[in-house]
Amino acid sequence: MGTVKKQERSTLANDVSKYLKQYIIDNNIGPGQKLPSERELSNTLQVSRQILREGLRSLESTGIISIRHGDGAIVQSHNLTPLLEQLMFLWKMDNKKISQLLDLRQIFELAAVDKIIANATEADFQMLRDLTLQMAQPAADTKAIQEADIEFHRALITATHNEMFMQLTDLIIEYFSKVSHYDMGPFSVEQWVQNHLSIVDALEKKDEILAKQVLRDHLDNSRQYLIDIDGVV
Repeated sequence: MGTVKKQERSTLANDVSKYLKQYIIDNNIGPGQKLPSERELSNTLQVSRQILREGLRSLESTGIISIRHGDGAIVQSHNLTPLLEQLMFLWKMDNKKISQLLDLRQIFELAAVDKIIANATEADFQMLRDLTLQMAQPAADTKAIQEADIEFHRALITATHNEMFMQLTDLIIEYFSKVSHYDMGPFSVEQWVQNHLSIVDALEKKDEILAKQVLRDHLDNSRQYLIDIDGVV
């Protein structure tokens, strides 16, 4: 990209941020590495330092860089969290999106099954079993059971060992942890525990068809629960 032309202030700052993103890619600047100094970038782009700083702040707000006093702009590790947090805010503003999020959650978790079967370790399966056993503890109340359920689904995605998958899915799981009601509804603790054990057993046996079926049934039950409680459709 050539020099940034003089335009409206906001558009100019936006162009600067776009240029900087492309600069990072073109120059293979990795996490922990610094961008050129403000003076160098300002001269290259032929923009004021004030406009340059606005462009840099835009990148910082999305987690692409961090700006450290005395160190300059440093590229951050790949992290979708800032972007996904913006999405969570929008989801919370529109409760009608819950049904669509349930669809998305099911798509992601079912798609994860083959990756779990291929990549999960014994430690991953042990974590899933431990979380299931937490639900079965005599002292566990419905709040503790649902918290263990949320961690179970997070551990499922972790077992894919796919970092991008984990980041995309974790926020959806986190969202439902905020809207969950600590009420088991029509499901007994025994049913809840057995559902989770069936999922783990099928995954450990590398039975992809069965694993997807029992997981789908479990997620469908969760959807029905939200329909009954909140009228989600």
